[in-house]
Amino acid sequence: MKYLWIILAAASLLAAERSGPFLGAGMGVSNFHDDGRLAEVQSRDAAQYRLSAGAFINKYFSVSLDYGHFESFEGVTKAGEKSREDFKVLSAGVTAHYPVFDDRFDLFASFGAGQIFWEQYRPARVSSSAGTLLYGAGVGVRAMSRLTFNVGYQYYQFGLDDSSGSYEMGIGSAYLECQVQF
Repeated sequence: MKYLWIILAAASLLAAERSGPFLGAGMGVSNFHDDGRLAEVQSRDAAQYRLSAGAFINKYFSVSLDYGHFESFEGVTKAGEKSREDFKVLSAGVTAHYPVFDDRFDLFASFGAGQIFWEQYRPARVSSSAGTLLYGAGVGVRAMSRLTFNVGYQYYQFGLDDSSGSYEMGIGSAYLECQVQF
């Protein structure tokens, strides 16, 4: 009898009116926090491009795989060299949705983890990667039953070790994304 209740609960979640896969694409503006690793950050802001693929479990929860590419951040190292920092991130996340106004607006909060890939260009190129946690929030507007426009903010928190020490860094991103549900 206990298993019957579990099966019925799972079936009702999957049969909800907003369920199924989605694809998303968007762009935004990001801000780099380097924890003092560079002597000076000359351009803290850069464009971000994002792609996502996921599925709505029901109208309250979704899961996704996300890819983000950040344009270059520029600065000066403590040794006085010009530096260009490039970041890419691959992450998996869970998003909690709170639909309002007859499901036309969607308040959401997300949490996830992934891998951030870092390249630093000085006279020589240095590459590294680190685990990252991501936190986000935003609002979505359902223009049509299968088309949603999201405006949100995501923060990627990660640590990075190099020859000069250990740093707790982050990249914040405000973005606009279009999601198409199938």
